Amino acid sequence: MEYQQAGLCVFEDEDFSDLFNLEQLKGCGLFAWLHEAVFSHASDLFLSDGEQPTLKIYGTFKRLMEIPVTAQKLFNIINAILPPQKLELYQNGLEVDMGLDVPGCSRFRLNIFRHQMGTTIAIRPIPYQIPMMKELGLPPVFEDLVRLKRGLVLITGPAGSGKSTTLASFINHINNQEERHIITIEDPVEYLITPHRSLIHQREVGCHTASFSDGLKNALRENPDVIVVGELRDLESITLAIRAAETGHLVLGTLHSGSAVQAITRLLDVFDVGRQALIRVQLAQSLQAICSQRLYKKTDGSGMVPATEILIATLAIRNIIREQRIQEIRGYMATGMQEQMHTFKQSIQALVEANMVHADCLMESGEENPVPELTADCVFRTR
Repeated sequence: MEYQQAGLCVFEDEDFSDLFNLEQLKGCGLFAWLHEAVFSHASDLFLSDGEQPTLKIYGTFKRLMEIPVTAQKLFNIINAILPPQKLELYQNGLEVDMGLDVPGCSRFRLNIFRHQMGTTIAIRPIPYQIPMMKELGLPPVFEDLVRLKRGLVLITGPAGSGKSTTLASFINHINNQEERHIITIEDPVEYLITPHRSLIHQREVGCHTASFSDGLKNALRENPDVIVVGELRDLESITLAIRAAETGHLVLGTLHSGSAVQAITRLLDVFDVGRQALIRVQLAQSLQAICSQRLYKKTDGSGMVPATEILIATLAIRNIIREQRIQEIRGYMATGMQEQMHTFKQSIQALVEANMVHADCLMESGEENPVPELTADCVFRTR
């Protein structure tokens, strides 16, 4: 199982499920392109008016040898797949996120947006089968993190870095091992998680709750053990996530940031200067770990592999956050092997030495200073 590898994978909008059928999808021409995306193991499919359908396969674009998509074709597709509520949003000039399940093909996440040249539908296949953490090559420290009962754990990285896959794998591991009540707040619902030992309720923004913030507020009244926030986007959602972690819940969330240090900086910077001292104290008390990741193409071109950066909230790290000495964190990560911490550069070095990625990937780590070398087993699971 690879990151962004398409597999077999429903409309979560129950009001629309009765209206939707496979023939509509075939009739508007979308089904064939979705099938091609899954068959090609594409991470993304782009449909833009005036352009050929384009797949993104392991970081490389491939244009399908077809005539360009027309504006009328896109119009037909959009009208075929959007439920009435979201079609109204789109017609009012707004972009739309949604999940789509195509029986016999896969599950997909879609974003429909307008731009200077027209309209584009960005489509990402999402497999039904949630990969296990060992299949993703995640570091062994994740096995300790899934046993946490409270606190804040963040999965961070740029767009397309596999955050959703890692988070789903994390949740499913808890689901398979422990009896907990898990509430997720997503936009849209991506991986569908079948309850095993845990009780799981997946909620979609715009369908089951008005916003991430509203979902978080109400989650605190719904007796969860684990709260999953698809994305920490703004001041209110970040405040509520930290508060939930302080009150004895395990809070899992994703954040767009390039590194663990940048994640902390971003969390703090959303607050005005007058509140930052209090938030630093709250974050220092509630944070458990930040796991940042990036995807790199394998040397043999067969897929993508994650490079990771792990920050564990040890007593020293908590003091650093509380005392606003954020610039010291990277040094602690580089030398924190005993606490299972490491930096991106250490992770990439281990991948290069294992001949899993090319050496030029080190240039992308953004670190020039030498760091202690680690064995491969410290930073990714050997197979």
